[in-house]
Amino acid sequence: MLKKVKKPGLTTQILIGMVLGALCGLIVGPEIEVISFIGTIYLYLLRCGVVPLIFCNILLAVTGMGDVKKLGRIGVKLIVLFMATTFVAAAIGLVVALVIHPGAGFVMTEAGEVTEQAAPTLASICLSFFGTNIIGSMAEGTLLHVISFAIISGIGVMLFMKEDDQAKLLGGTGLISRYIMSFLRLVMKFTPIGVFCLMSKTTGLYGTDVLGPLGKFILAIYIAIFIHAFVFYAGIYFAGTKKNPFKFWKTISPVWMTSLSTCSTAATMPVSMRTCEENLKLRKEISDLTIPLGANMNMDGNGLWYGVVAVFVAESIGLDMSIGTMIVAVLTGVLMTLGSPGIPGGIVVSTTIFLQAMGMPAEFAALLGGIVSVVDMGLTTLNCSGSVVVAAMVSAGEDRREEKEKAAAKAPEGKE
Repeated sequence: MLKKVKKPGLTTQILIGMVLGALCGLIVGPEIEVISFIGTIYLYLLRCGVVPLIFCNILLAVTGMGDVKKLGRIGVKLIVLFMATTFVAAAIGLVVALVIHPGAGFVMTEAGEVTEQAAPTLASICLSFFGTNIIGSMAEGTLLHVISFAIISGIGVMLFMKEDDQAKLLGGTGLISRYIMSFLRLVMKFTPIGVFCLMSKTTGLYGTDVLGPLGKFILAIYIAIFIHAFVFYAGIYFAGTKKNPFKFWKTISPVWMTSLSTCSTAATMPVSMRTCEENLKLRKEISDLTIPLGANMNMDGNGLWYGVVAVFVAESIGLDMSIGTMIVAVLTGVLMTLGSPGIPGGIVVSTTIFLQAMGMPAEFAALLGGIVSVVDMGLTTLNCSGSVVVAAMVSAGEDRREEKEKAAAKAPEGKE
């Protein structure tokens, strides 16, 4: 009697789809783009449920804490960790670039047109978190507005709504959240197909470009990503949770596989939330707050990009970078990750501002814009994985705090 072959799990299917897609893209070439619309439909379906899911889950997470002080404590932890990891990412990118020398001998022969942009100010960064019409913000997918509204309204629910009204509101919100997740679970069943189409397009269009004159720049980016992910993240994950970081990477494989193939933080968010809750068994109120907030504030990949860009341009124009200039480059890179969400046009526009702030030729931004697609998968994966690392650390910290409080509460009883 033939033994029944076990069907591979979703993670294995995604990995197979990613590998086969990459191979097909390299073999077929740019013509493979004809099937990319299937991957685009998959992305649309994933992203269309993100806004209501984020609003509902953040509202539930905030009210689930039951204490404004606890929310404030966790919020401060998240912001500090987000900024610290981004700072380290920018520094790693800069150091790796100093070793690789991506701009040595490079001569810029052509670049697209670049218009002057205004650098983000503290006021513009703060204003980017708020909107005047939450329905319009939801329709436009402006996640920062949705997140801030959900947090503030959650605090309002905790402080001012009657318990009966709270129960009704949160019960309905929880029902909507579960409904959206059921929709997304169905969509995620088609992830291997979507990943196959997206990866085949990426390698088909850009597979040979990595061997071009900007190859050393791309190499520097990916080496820095590897160091940040498997050395820095692994280190702080172990320090914060006392758990095996190698098992962690295997456990969150759906997150980095999805982000690697989709190059979309928004599309990866539902996968990250589900992985945090079901695979890592993190506190739901922590992960549901951390993942959406991290999607807009935890931009380690972007910070790393600015570190490499600074060295690449400096070497290309023959500028010797002093220690002071390096520090300014890292700090400016961190500032740019905060300003990026409010800047239309993405990382190319923000790179223009970064170069202008550093006193470097802004024309390089248009040149580098041509290879963003080649490195975007790595940068996005770093951003998404970093948010999960932070969620795990904060959740573990809250677990330890709760255990200490329980032990302290029992201590007087033991003495009697």
